[in-house]
Amino acid sequence: MSVDDRPLASFRVSMRDIDIYGHVHNSRYLDYCEDAVVEFLRQRQILSHFRHTSSGVAYHVKKAEITFHSPIDLDDVVEAKVDVEKIGRTSLSFAIELFRQRDGAHCASAHFVWVCVGLSDSRPTPIPEATRAALSPG
Repeated sequence: MSVDDRPLASFRVSMRDIDIYGHVHNSRYLDYCEDAVVEFLRQRQILSHFRHTSSGVAYHVKKAEITFHSPIDLDDVVEAKVDVEKIGRTSLSFAIELFRQRDGAHCASAHFVWVCVGLSDSRPTPIPEATRAALSPG
């Protein structure tokens, strides 16, 4: 397994995440994806770029989209992979993939779009160059 193939984050499904049908409630998948993006930023040591107190800007979720492929059950270990799909002038997009560890099943694909906004007016503002550089490959 190459470095790029390794999961970015993994976690075990808790009882609180289970719906009446015995698998993870649909809304929890978005939480898992958001946690994976935060872990992605943490591992790159750029989480401070996304804290309004240290960056001077904020990021609002513009779009969150998820496609379900296979259910996740209680006590499953879920592995997440995250990629930056696109960095625009004022927005950035993440692709998140969730996999079930026990059999490698691809459980969900998600896409988030975040918009960079000014603190004083919450209007779209250009992504700071330091953040853009930190997110760019290479």
